[in-house]
Amino acid sequence: MHLVPWHACLLLGMTAASTINAADIDTPENAVRTLEQAYAQKTEDGVVAALDFLEGGRQLLQETNPALANDPATIKQTAEVLELSFRNELRTKGFPDLGNQKCSFAGRTQLAPGLIKLTEQCIRPDGGKSIQDLIVMKRDLRWRVVAVAPVF
Repeated sequence: MHLVPWHACLLLGMTAASTINAADIDTPENAVRTLEQAYAQKTEDGVVAALDFLEGGRQLLQETNPALANDPATIKQTAEVLELSFRNELRTKGFPDLGNQKCSFAGRTQLAPGLIKLTEQCIRPDGGKSIQDLIVMKRDLRWRVVAVAPVF
């Protein structure tokens, strides 16, 4: 399964609570848009609230140490490390400048119940195109983009 890095074309003074509300996260596509909005607003807590670090941790463990991928304590610890690493990247390198891209969803694949892969195509102002896959998961009645290890 391919997961998109933080700086992909999709990721474009509010608090996470005011940035994300139930209407913003009722579909996988809206979860991505909420994440893009938080990036555009350069709101660290908003970006973090739009990401699912638990599933990201589970998937990372599945790839690196499958024997631990079902251990809740290890998943939680891995998720905490992913979030800390992500926040550190934002603080040290800043938010990516994604410019005025025009993005649209080009595909949707059900991977498992509550787990969707969205494909989004973005066109940059210079005409360049990129296609990215994002994994989105429904947890606690809301959709979030699955967080992966930061790559800037």
